Amino acid sequence: MKTVDKMEVLHSQSAEFIEQGETGKFLKLIPDTFIIKGKEKDGVFNQGYAIRHINRRDILLLDVVEESTKDAVKRLVKDGYNIKGILVTCDDVMKDAYGDLKTLSEDAGGAPIYAHPRNNFRDRAKTKDITAKDPVLKEFGLKVIDLPGNGGESVLVYSELNDGMLFTGEDAVGSPYDSDLNTFDRPEMKRQNDDFGLAESWSAFKEEFAYLFPRKGKPGFNIEEGHQVDIINRLSKS
Repeated sequence: MKTVDKMEVLHSQSAEFIEQGETGKFLKLIPDTFIIKGKEKDGVFNQGYAIRHINRRDILLLDVVEESTKDAVKRLVKDGYNIKGILVTCDDVMKDAYGDLKTLSEDAGGAPIYAHPRNNFRDRAKTKDITAKDPVLKEFGLKVIDLPGNGGESVLVYSELNDGMLFTGEDAVGSPYDSDLNTFDRPEMKRQNDDFGLAESWSAFKEEFAYLFPRKGKPGFNIEEGHQVDIINRLSKS
């Protein structure tokens, strides 16, 4: 098995590495965890992620549904990877999708789509319940946390890998890549009740994490305990 080049990992844990990376190409951030840049608007691009299983063959995709990422997903299938599922963290993700659920699944080698059971997708294809105790998600050591979405439903995806990774979808927005800051805020919500509910949900979040990966904005790397507390306090602030 190939050993991890420590310098390579350190270099990949920077905003510059992601910002300069090619759109539509999987970039390794930390062991068995990858980011892929999608649609850009006003200098902000959507971000999807991939988690590779310890068996080195199976992969889960998170919010990887855009036209610019299609070829990279097909390449995974061609290279022999088994895509075990595409996780959709919130309704807004599918607004940027290049095709319907059936097309996304077929292009990923027949991978099932996991989404919230109360989603608002205008699509007749069936999805798997991302909030259920699914054996595939358990295989990857994932815990899914149901949150109030922005006019819909959303989830956090927590992984035990790499000392704890938190994939926030759009429930936390990172600082812009051209900023010196590396903070996280709640998104602007359409309804006040949703914003209150999201703040309350963040206040109740107790899992420890060393990495925070949002759909938009800079990720957080090597987050220590004190910084974790600061992040949760900021996300839960009224």
